Amino acid sequence: MSDNPSRILFDQLFEDNREKVYRFAFKLTDDHLRAQEITQQCFIKLWENMQKVQPGQDIFPLLFVYVKHIVIDETRKLYREKKSLEKITAGPHSSTDNSLLHKEFQQHIRKVIEKMPEQRRNIYLLSRDKGKSYKEIADLLSLSPSTVRNHLNLALQYIRREMMAHYDM
Repeated sequence: MSDNPSRILFDQLFEDNREKVYRFAFKLTDDHLRAQEITQQCFIKLWENMQKVQPGQDIFPLLFVYVKHIVIDETRKLYREKKSLEKITAGPHSSTDNSLLHKEFQQHIRKVIEKMPEQRRNIYLLSRDKGKSYKEIADLLSLSPSTVRNHLNLALQYIRREMMAHYDM
């Protein structure tokens, strides 16, 4: 496999551009872990499109676009999640009604969280209640940061699905 021309070209492009891609991703996110993940996603996307790459081609403009799109997609996803949760809690009610709705909403979220598998629940609570980063949680639980990220994504998807079903949305 090491004599595969696409693999050799990819390895060379990876070595030549990895640091530049990482620095650009870090500049956009100001988060080392996210920058590493974005760098990995960027090179996965490059590998999937290696048939379009010619030897000697300056690949950084393409990688630049990949990074930019990955960051935009992540940001949009987070924005949609935030808006969905705001939509569930907002409504044309008085402040007393809002307080009661908020309390009911929080109670239901707690019930949903309690139904999660233990590790996922712990990761979610460490992230959301304690404000821990992926890296801090990973170190605390002896996991990789990407495993933490995956569990947190699954937890958020589960909560969103359960809440939307509960509130008929």
